[in-house]
Amino acid sequence: MNHVWGILAHVDAGKTTLSESILYTAGQLAKTGRVDHGDAFLDTDSQEKKRGITIFSKPAVFTYQDAQMTLLDTPGHVDFATETERAVWALDYAILLISGTDGVQAHTKTLYRILKKHHVPTVIYINKIDMEAASVDRCMTELKELISDRCVEAMDDEGMATAEEEAMEEYLEKESLSGETKCRLFQERKVFPVFTGSALNNKGTEKLLDFMAEVGKYRETNIGIQTKQSGGGFAGRIYKIERLGVDARLTFTKITGGSLKVKDVLPGGEKINEIRLYSGAKYTQIDSAAAGDVVALVGPQNTFAGQGLGEEVGRPDLSLAPVLSYKLRFLDDTVPKLAYPKLLALNEEDPSLHVTWDEALQQIKMTLMGQVQTEILIERIQSELGYQVAFEEADVLYKETIAAPVEGVGHFEPLRHYAEVHLLIEPLPAGSGVQTATDVSTDELALNWQRLIETHILEKEHVGTAIGVPLTDVKYTIVGGRAHMKHTEGGDFREATYRAIRQGLMEAGTVILEPSYRFEMVLPREYVGRAMMDIEAMSGKFEPPVDEGDKAKIIGTAPAIEIKNYSAKLVTYAKGEGSLSLIFDGYVPCHNPEEVMMKHPYDPELDVKNPAGSVFCAHGGSDLVPWQEVKNRCHVPCLEDKGEEELVPLKVQKMSHDRDEWISPEEVDRILAAATHRNQGKNPKKGWHYGESGRAKRVASDYIYTPPKEGKAKEKYMLVDGYNLIYAWPELKEVLEVNLDGARGKLLDILSNYKAMTDYEVIAVFDAYRVKGHKAEASDYLNIHQVFTAEAQTADAYIEKFTHEQGKKYDITVVTSDGLEQVIIRGTGARLISSREFIEEVERKAKEIKDSFGVLEE
Repeated sequence: MNHVWGILAHVDAGKTTLSESILYTAGQLAKTGRVDHGDAFLDTDSQEKKRGITIFSKPAVFTYQDAQMTLLDTPGHVDFATETERAVWALDYAILLISGTDGVQAHTKTLYRILKKHHVPTVIYINKIDMEAASVDRCMTELKELISDRCVEAMDDEGMATAEEEAMEEYLEKESLSGETKCRLFQERKVFPVFTGSALNNKGTEKLLDFMAEVGKYRETNIGIQTKQSGGGFAGRIYKIERLGVDARLTFTKITGGSLKVKDVLPGGEKINEIRLYSGAKYTQIDSAAAGDVVALVGPQNTFAGQGLGEEVGRPDLSLAPVLSYKLRFLDDTVPKLAYPKLLALNEEDPSLHVTWDEALQQIKMTLMGQVQTEILIERIQSELGYQVAFEEADVLYKETIAAPVEGVGHFEPLRHYAEVHLLIEPLPAGSGVQTATDVSTDELALNWQRLIETHILEKEHVGTAIGVPLTDVKYTIVGGRAHMKHTEGGDFREATYRAIRQGLMEAGTVILEPSYRFEMVLPREYVGRAMMDIEAMSGKFEPPVDEGDKAKIIGTAPAIEIKNYSAKLVTYAKGEGSLSLIFDGYVPCHNPEEVMMKHPYDPELDVKNPAGSVFCAHGGSDLVPWQEVKNRCHVPCLEDKGEEELVPLKVQKMSHDRDEWISPEEVDRILAAATHRNQGKNPKKGWHYGESGRAKRVASDYIYTPPKEGKAKEKYMLVDGYNLIYAWPELKEVLEVNLDGARGKLLDILSNYKAMTDYEVIAVFDAYRVKGHKAEASDYLNIHQVFTAEAQTADAYIEKFTHEQGKKYDITVVTSDGLEQVIIRGTGARLISSREFIEEVERKAKEIKDSFGVLEE
């Protein structure tokens, strides 16, 4: 049975040195390496060797006193704290390391809070006690005051006995505690044993290893491997994704139950081609992995950090996350939009980077922790992708949470598809993150569908309705749902789940949250008054100042947006004698929500990527229902209706899903797009009323069926991305190299001729977004129309807006080869023709005309 230990510490505490000492003492290494010498066993990355710091968590496998263990060395620098926290997901036990000279640091307290959140039993190791400035007594005092009063020296049996009455009785009887009792107290987090030593000189390491081995044996005897269910099925949690090359991809997983073999298929349908057991940079291939093992899986391409496999469900939220957004500026001639798909791969290895594309500003944005991470990322982008880049700070990262508990309902039922989902969405205390639960019988909704819904809840960041940023501190509980025996597919529950979340958010509303920093400010006492006034002006809070000799310390919290750049101001007025340290302290309600909403305008009704309405089947076709009316049409009773008369059972409802009916993917896209826009500007129909809560409630409906009016053909429009087509047409590109106006004029002539051969209204759209002060212009050219976009608006954006607003009124076709634009336009229901296909179509039409009129080619 394998036991996983991790070493966590603030920077420069000697964490990697302790890892080397443990592996050397256990006989894994012939000699110890040093991080500052670049020869540490676990610091194998070139940048780690260059900078002398740990950047990536790495495992090492060893055996000591017949106990098999995996040791995870984690980064100590605060800029890589998210890498450290992800490694915690794989730990059974932790070693929290502090420097005997520096004592408990702010980051030490942060690491302890993470271990406490995940209920990881922890030992503490005071390092560097052989140095002149070290003080074990001072460190013990700080540990008891700042970490926990359960921090007890490992050899102090009496101190450990005070943790509980049973242990005290054993101590009074025998004047000592058995090793088993000590292990039990440690396992239950009732004590945090404290060891001391010097990792550099291999002093104290053996006692620590003896305790680790004793804990392992106690666990095997008294606990065993805890599986998620008594059946002992496979369970695992992914804590890290790593890419070795273009195609090679490693999924680092802690097996938490059962076993996994090569060629097994994961619950998501991906096959395991290889299982690797890593120790430093080397690995061995194994045929199977058992509960407790930490392995790298080769084969899966769609896994993500935090994902639960098999019976392991739920994704832990990160306590630590970047709060500053940066825009990426290219220093060479790289086109940002073309570089974006390649940079997206960074999200797999570190999801906290949150690489995104801002269409309006034509920019790539990332979220970063600090300057060291920024420098390393710049070097990595240059070495791996060849781009010369720089980062510019853009904004802080806001989040949202739901304003009040609400039941969200989503229904997805185009032809031959069916799924309905009911979610109770509730706000949670600050720092809770995103949580899931189920409160529905398996008789009502099968367990596999419940797990699928939970997966869809956690597989993306759902955004709020105030400014459209990710949600946090929210709990989703599955309270109802329904599937169809023949017509339900996995993707149907994805659509229903997304729409249920969005429907609930639209009904209850959301609250804007902002990141808060906990600060420690040290400055000369004569400037304390100035500092306190500044903190109050920044909407901060602070404790009474504490004297420290001729200086004072002020501890408190303040909004990140206000205090993030205060350090430079402090140094200036304190004449270089002031210092400020900032630690992320979580998300709190925004102190200026009105200003934030003005700065980040967002209309949830126009968010094409997050539709709130649902798709129902009625009278043999698809009925697109806005979010206000979904609860009036749902098939499963809502919570407020429980106990009332059941709605018509599914088996007698009119679904008209005959065996021979079939719907194309294009038709599904059209339905999805139409469902998005159906929400806009609609009010609840007659038969609804608004109570004191402000949300719509269902009453008896007076609906009378009216036969649909006979439809008439829609007017046809063709929108052409002008410059995109010019660059794709070799004949026009040659003209472009000589004269831009000439190429544009020749394209307009071609489009004019094409208009004469078809029944399209043709609109050619040209970028003018870089022309300062330019306003949108539209004019006629012969029998077609031409549009020049306004400043800061691209042709892509104009076409997307046109298709979104006019998609129901007109039959729209878009000509472009822009990949990202094609994805967005497809979601609006418009037809797409690539530039190459359009060129072939024009040539085909021209040939038809020549053939019809007997025109001979020269």
